[in-house]
Amino acid sequence: MKKKEEHGSTLAEQVADGLLEHISMNGLKPGDRLGTEMEMAEQQQVSRGTIREAIKILVSQDILEVRQGSGTFISDGKGNVGDPLGLKRIPEQFRLTWDLHQIRMLLEPDIAYMAAMNITEEQLLELEKICEEMERLSCLKQERRHVDVEFHVYLAKTCGNLVMPKLIPIIRQGVDLFIKYTHREAVPETEARHRDILEALKARNPMWAKDMMLMHLTYNGQELRREAIRRGETLEKLVIKKDNNAEDIIED
Repeated sequence: MKKKEEHGSTLAEQVADGLLEHISMNGLKPGDRLGTEMEMAEQQQVSRGTIREAIKILVSQDILEVRQGSGTFISDGKGNVGDPLGLKRIPEQFRLTWDLHQIRMLLEPDIAYMAAMNITEEQLLELEKICEEMERLSCLKQERRHVDVEFHVYLAKTCGNLVMPKLIPIIRQGVDLFIKYTHREAVPETEARHRDILEALKARNPMWAKDMMLMHLTYNGQELRREAIRRGETLEKLVIKKDNNAEDIIED
């Protein structure tokens, strides 16, 4: 069955993600050669033209390189456009989802706190539009992952911190991977949590906004734990420091 273009992303972008997943699952390393265009087209169930477009996307991100007469290879670059930290090239993508969630727990509650103090009326209106679009797509039972990501990314831009925009790739990838593995974008509760955060921002109450974001992320963490159980995987390690500074690693 051929792939179809989904709301919020082009078919070529979806195929580019599919190729990244193929690279991760097969443990391909810089210098390794991908299959021919025909082989990739059959694997991804798309036309060769779409494969070419997907390859162009990954070449622009310094993930792939095309060697004339030789084929398509994994680049030895860092994947610095659209994925400046090279997160999509980490093989353990589900484990990465949890690690990104932990980083988000450190960042986003304080982002919400700062945003409540610094957000402008114009920015509040923009977040309102994002929430409305999320609810509209939900009612139509359409894909709304991109809007969920947009809410968190835009919120980071409103906090008034000059460094935060540099950390947006962490937030973007964290939200995207969480939705990919838990499918929580289809749950009404997700919309309600974003509304709670927006309500606190409108009230310009920093602690309320921080608490609502913390609640939202804590609930997300529960969903990741449930997904880990379903997958039979271990999410985190508990490090116990002894008096002699030795460490025992116990997996939960």
